[in-house]
Amino acid sequence: MNIMNKEQRQDQIIRLVSQTNGEHMLATRELAHRFGVSEMTVRRDLQELSDNGLLLRQHGGATRLRRAARSREIGIILVSETGKYRDPFFNAILEGVDRKLNELGYRIAYINTRAEINTVDQARELLESYPIEGLILVGFVGAASIEYLKANVRAVVQTINSISAEIDAISFDGYRGIRQVVSHLFKRGYRRLGYIAGDSDSRQKGFLDGVRAHDLPTAKELCLTIPYGLDGWTPELGHIGTSQLMQLSDPPDAIVCASDRIAIGAIQWLHRHHYQVPNDVAVTGFDDIVESAFTVPPLTTVHVYKELIGELAAERAVKRIENDQEIPLHIQTPTHLVIRESCGGAAE
Repeated sequence: MNIMNKEQRQDQIIRLVSQTNGEHMLATRELAHRFGVSEMTVRRDLQELSDNGLLLRQHGGATRLRRAARSREIGIILVSETGKYRDPFFNAILEGVDRKLNELGYRIAYINTRAEINTVDQARELLESYPIEGLILVGFVGAASIEYLKANVRAVVQTINSISAEIDAISFDGYRGIRQVVSHLFKRGYRRLGYIAGDSDSRQKGFLDGVRAHDLPTAKELCLTIPYGLDGWTPELGHIGTSQLMQLSDPPDAIVCASDRIAIGAIQWLHRHHYQVPNDVAVTGFDDIVESAFTVPPLTTVHVYKELIGELAAERAVKRIENDQEIPLHIQTPTHLVIRESCGGAAE
């Protein structure tokens, strides 16, 4: 048996409690048996979690905290820590959420960034001020404050990626989208491809599998993951990544970017250093934000159904609120290639 550490064990306790209806008590003895630890250890865990407001401690075990009356309001937490309305990708998701909630008779209680709920105390105060029943996480958000919210809100939906089998998730097919990009570049005659992203995810896997499938170079220095700051994947990542790629002794003839904002930065860097796009270097993006059609030249990219992601997230949150028996679903929305002039092809 693999013994969990305290943090892992308490995380599992929170998840188990959050799945109860508030009437059923998780017994100390049952939890001790499940985790292979003493009842004394479980009691200490329950007391710590109770002190942090994550569950209701009772004699012999623990239950979920009682919820306030139905509010028909849903909160939203953004992964970005500053500039909550600056990211065009997230803004499109928020539009979809707002539209669908209005159709279903709900409304958005607040839109907060992760920076506004860094601590459990801030999360507790937020729930006391806004007694929501649903929470939508836009982007990956991991923190003790989020765990508190997940344990005390009726329905939680994650967008962009999946963080738990017990939580509904609405994502997009990044792997297939990037595979389409690589295949298109190969057909256009590009043979040395670079890649720029802020994280390693399905898009990076799609890139690596794609270049291998076409027997193209897979040198480590061609696949870059650039650390990013509080504002997320900004054009600055494109500046940094493109600078590194173009200073290689054998630079790429095409740069695949994991987002349009990164690609916009890549094109800016190339123009400033007197490279012609696509004659010298091709550039592609991902997301198909509105601005991608107005770069010079217009950007080849992968279309993500951003508003649909928001609509599905809102729909799943409401279904989980209104039906305790509704099982969590993980939904992956499709993507498709949008060909424009930045890789030498005619616009489609």
